[in-house]
Amino acid sequence: MREPVTWAKLERDGEGRVVAALPLIDHCLDVAAAFAAILPAWMDALTAAAGRVPTAQDIARLTVLAALHDLGKANRGFQARRDARVRPIVGHTGAVAALVKHSALIGTAAGTALRDMFVAWGSYQHFAAALAHHGRPLEEFYAEAPSDRWSRHYPQWVTGDDGDPAAEVMRLIEVVRARWPLAWEEGPPLPDAARFVALFAGLVTLADWVGSDTTRFPVAAPHGAEREALRVAAAADAVVARGLAPLETPPGDFLDAFGNPAYGFQAAAAAPDWGAVALIEAETGSGKTEAALWRWLEMRRRGEVDGLFFALPTRAAAVQLHARVNTVIGRVWGDDAPPAILAVPGYLRAGDATGQALPGFAVRWDAGDDAAPPDARWAAERANRFLAARVAVGTIDQALLAALPVKHALFRASVLARSLLVVDEVHASDAYMTGLLERLLTHHVAVGGRALLLSATLGGEARARLLKARPPSLEEAVVQPYPALSGQGVAPRAAAGSARSKRVTVETAGLIADAPAIAARAVAAARAGAAVLVVRNTVDGAVAVARAVAAMAGELAFAIDGVATVHHGRFAAEDRKRLDEAVSDTFGKGRGAGGRVLVGTQTLEQSLDIDADLLIADLAPMDVLLQRIGRLHRHDRDDRGAFSEARVVVLRPAVRDLGLLLEGKGARHGLGGYVYPNVTQLEATLALLEREACITIPQDNRRLVEQALHREALKTVARERGAAWVNRLNADRGGESAKGDSAKIAALDLSLRFTHLTFREDEDALTRLGARDLLIDLPAPLAGPFGSPVTQVTIPGWMSHRISGDAVARVDERRFTLGDWTFVYDQWGLRRDDAGDRT
Repeated sequence: MREPVTWAKLERDGEGRVVAALPLIDHCLDVAAAFAAILPAWMDALTAAAGRVPTAQDIARLTVLAALHDLGKANRGFQARRDARVRPIVGHTGAVAALVKHSALIGTAAGTALRDMFVAWGSYQHFAAALAHHGRPLEEFYAEAPSDRWSRHYPQWVTGDDGDPAAEVMRLIEVVRARWPLAWEEGPPLPDAARFVALFAGLVTLADWVGSDTTRFPVAAPHGAEREALRVAAAADAVVARGLAPLETPPGDFLDAFGNPAYGFQAAAAAPDWGAVALIEAETGSGKTEAALWRWLEMRRRGEVDGLFFALPTRAAAVQLHARVNTVIGRVWGDDAPPAILAVPGYLRAGDATGQALPGFAVRWDAGDDAAPPDARWAAERANRFLAARVAVGTIDQALLAALPVKHALFRASVLARSLLVVDEVHASDAYMTGLLERLLTHHVAVGGRALLLSATLGGEARARLLKARPPSLEEAVVQPYPALSGQGVAPRAAAGSARSKRVTVETAGLIADAPAIAARAVAAARAGAAVLVVRNTVDGAVAVARAVAAMAGELAFAIDGVATVHHGRFAAEDRKRLDEAVSDTFGKGRGAGGRVLVGTQTLEQSLDIDADLLIADLAPMDVLLQRIGRLHRHDRDDRGAFSEARVVVLRPAVRDLGLLLEGKGARHGLGGYVYPNVTQLEATLALLEREACITIPQDNRRLVEQALHREALKTVARERGAAWVNRLNADRGGESAKGDSAKIAALDLSLRFTHLTFREDEDALTRLGARDLLIDLPAPLAGPFGSPVTQVTIPGWMSHRISGDAVARVDERRFTLGDWTFVYDQWGLRRDDAGDRT
């Protein structure tokens, strides 16, 4: 074949020989066509970020910059990659900095044309953003980048026997100028608001991914003028198929969408007057999910949003809710329903179709009931695309990656801008996560996005922080209505919820360290016919009780295919799916009668639609405990027998004095240590529960949360108990403040100019404060406890930080070594072979 002068993509045969090449100019025009095709869905976001409606000239200039995103591929080193044997491999993005900064290159025709464009359009920041389409700002364009960062690329632009790279760039500019002459006409500069530039950066990445789809934009001919009609049609087809084009919402009412009439707060939540960030506070199981989906549908009908990202606190909750969202979408759109994707790494699910990962990043999808075209599932195939889906259900971590300086954060933040971001089970127990959420909401709203927060247990101080309002006093907070609706600039208003009320008998027991005794209580209740849920603060605590239950009454233990197990986050992806499905089957809404015992950790306490007759739970802050109590008597049933009255047993240390935790003494089972460090919150919670043998949900929710978590209440508790308690409270507050400061330091500040943004060197993100987890590829699969071979395991950061060495070797079917440690993976999850009880 005749090689083009300058290529952008190559197609090789099985022996590595080039059989087709896509000219650089054609590829750049393909991506520009894709950029133009995606813009309609993000015009509102661009308008909000710019502070004005982008003009036709603005759009032309942005499209030109998108087209120039790959101009760096003209450099000599990149072009030499025609020969697959060439080393080292030379890239094409950072190299462009030399073309616009090096004194020997800025006088070339290309260098001059680019610099003139920066001056006339005010587009240097935008150009740097377009060059960052691989997922992060380039260090060569940093405002403080030393000259050696970009001057090292100079040799790649020197004219040689293989041609003049800068002249090839100029040829590209001339073609693009002829295609969009309006961009070069005299006019005001581009909007230079920092958030506008960051939004543009993410959209160029999206356009590059769309325009690089070789099934629609082939590497082989047609090229040149013959390609124009193909690229315009291909771009239009791609954005529709991938859910990137606006979609009309059929008319309908709440009954049509959900099959039942709306409660008062569900209908009221859809009103347009709650501000950019709205909040629904209502008891667990009251229908907040339906209210959120109805608000999204009504906002779509008003043209306020397009997409939806439903962020939940746990993987299990996301898996369970995904099916419910799919059902609602199917009822609204019928056969034309867009598939909701499951935005959880390790799962490949879109609509009712399931995918299988293949070599080379390919995915094979089963047909599913709706037989949706593969492109409709594009966003489900990679975790970094999740937020680009029209409808996605995932974990809060996926949303928070848009607020951290990691690869593809700008893409995530940009594609999210068209969506209603729903954050479920917001509460105040984690200052770091709350700080990241604040930063995400700030940017999301600034670019026209909308958000809805859901909570059963949010304290008044946390509500004020998230809604940017004045923090209420304890007296004011206790009398706030509940259930309630509020928003940024809108004070809480009473909301009519369901008429359902739940009386819960509370018992405290000093058994937190006695796993056999806890198991005995659970087994006795199960033998009497109860579905018993045991929620522990730590994995080790959960495993200890689950083992004891299996030993006492294996037939009553939570199991998969007869193998007794436990539910927590330290399982491999292959087994997490089975665990989540088993939880829904045995404790979900449709569960049958009969006794059983499910033991787990915090993975069971939030957002899951599971129902227990009896709850046994470790002591935790009041908001967390109320979340756990939300799994108790969640549904109306007439087969509870002796457990027709809701009961919770709260486990505390055998010695009631929590003062032993103040100096770290007895800091086990998550109390006073790394799980729930605020001892004063624990004391306030326990004292409240000891005074009240019975609580009523939802009537008592607001009072209980405020009296156990509000600053004024905690100050009173500490003062009543002495100087040591006051000192510990001050220390805990300092720790929480430090976590909040850590979130501010860690998070992206997209109010900064683009060339001032700096990203992490690695691609891992700390969406939760602590050591980074390790994902280990095993040299040979382990024999999974439930029949599936295990090829990867995740080792928690606290467990891995002291490991020396990185060699991985399998010991036997259940064990492997990493460095100098041996790990076991079995029906109880992952643990160090010689690890003691960390509880």
